Amino acid sequence: MPVRTSEARRIHSLLGQRRVSDVVMAAILSVALLARLVGFAVHVLWIAAIVALALALALGLGYVVANARQDRREAIDRRREDEERSA
Repeated sequence: MPVRTSEARRIHSLLGQRRVSDVVMAAILSVALLARLVGFAVHVLWIAAIVALALALALGLGYVVANARQDRREAIDRRREDEERSA
């Protein structure tokens, strides 16, 4: 039988005095892991939403510019037709 020193007894008693059981500790770590995964998923969704918004904005601006050019062309064509009719 090994001889225990006072420090070895103190360490043994501290290790024996678990304040939190293994099951509770596993549950806490599981909840923390789940919260981290949810946070990561939300972060990824934010990035995807920003990319989708940028694409929608770029496409929308493209259509606005194309429509503005078409309107200008139509206005110029109408002026030419009006000038040709009056001449």
